[in-house]
Amino acid sequence: MTNKTIVAVGLLSACALPGAQAASYSPNNFLLGDWNGERTRLHEQGVDFQLTYVNELAYNTQGGDEHKGTYSDQLMIDTNFDLQKLVGWQGASFRMTLSNRNGESLTAEAGTNTLLAAQEIYGYGSVTRLVQFYYQQALLDDRLVVKLGRLPMSGDVFPFSCKFQNLTFCGTVPGYITPNWFTWPVSQWGAAVAAKLTDELSLNASLYQVNPRFTENAQGLNFGSPSGTTGYLAVGELAWTPTLNGLPGSYRAGIWRNTGDFNDVYHDINGQPIGLTGNAPDQHDQASGFYAMAEQRVYQDPDNSARGLTLFANFIQSDRDVSYVEKVFHVGAFIRGPFAARPQDEIGLAIGRLEVNEQSAKRIRQQNAYTQPAPDTEYPVELYYGISVTPALTLRPNVQYVANPGGLSGDKSVVVFGLKTEVSF
Repeated sequence: MTNKTIVAVGLLSACALPGAQAASYSPNNFLLGDWNGERTRLHEQGVDFQLTYVNELAYNTQGGDEHKGTYSDQLMIDTNFDLQKLVGWQGASFRMTLSNRNGESLTAEAGTNTLLAAQEIYGYGSVTRLVQFYYQQALLDDRLVVKLGRLPMSGDVFPFSCKFQNLTFCGTVPGYITPNWFTWPVSQWGAAVAAKLTDELSLNASLYQVNPRFTENAQGLNFGSPSGTTGYLAVGELAWTPTLNGLPGSYRAGIWRNTGDFNDVYHDINGQPIGLTGNAPDQHDQASGFYAMAEQRVYQDPDNSARGLTLFANFIQSDRDVSYVEKVFHVGAFIRGPFAARPQDEIGLAIGRLEVNEQSAKRIRQQNAYTQPAPDTEYPVELYYGISVTPALTLRPNVQYVANPGGLSGDKSVVVFGLKTEVSF
């Protein structure tokens, strides 16, 4: 598989789905309701669980090799146990999450050649996986929270939502362009610490085992750790959550260091250009990068706080020695309650810029003896309308437009129509 194909299918798919304990509990949030009161009784005793299904349909109408459609989906079982309620352990809880994915990737099947996938839910094979299996402890009046166990390299860092269907605008984006960063639904052993320094300022740190073998289907339900660990991924993040002009905001900056094994994108083992010699690539034992995130509500309906406008902007810089895609930019908006009669509906718009590493582009030009254009910058855009049918069922029809697919300015733009369905049982 080529570097471009690996990036195109996302390498690492992510899905930042809400857990059973993530929002205020209400039986109305579940399609199957309260089970004659049993679900509420379990919640009061400290047991929360839900079954969540996500389906993503996508049809390529312009560009690429074929005009066709595909589907991909995920079924997730999420359980959370409040150990304080169950056994009296102050501030303690335990969580376990399983997922099962199926379907096809439109990006691969239609040959769109885009740098990231049109269906964020696709990835890592049709297999059941252990996604989360961790113990959580809150300390110091909940100002310090520690997680220990099996964690995906996502969720605790770069916490961008996953409402968009295009992978460019969903979840832990640094992991999609950085080798040896394995996001949802792949999990590895790790630890995460969140420390609240002030009411508005927090410091988050995560440390994950790096073991590429956990991506294998055979390791989907392995509670242990197979041989093959190559290092660790450490991420540090500073978060500021102010209220500006009475409206909430979230601003984050993070850095990472990964000590896994990496191939150089340009130099061979002798320090010469791979595109000219064809030799094996030079090896690196570490890679690093950083990111910045900003999300700010700028308008809120004075008569209905559920309605409002939120703007966001994200930037990611990956290691140019080892990453095919070096930089990612996002800007966009969420319009909550676009119509007074539909306060729970939402419009989402995102515009992106993905820059192919200049070293990678230079290698490709050399490999082609300078007879073909090399990739440069891709510009994806997505617009969706989220229909809140019930609190348990959301439909998000969307349209995706990608200019310069694969970073090639001479290729026809790609237009994909999609439908993302989320159901919580």
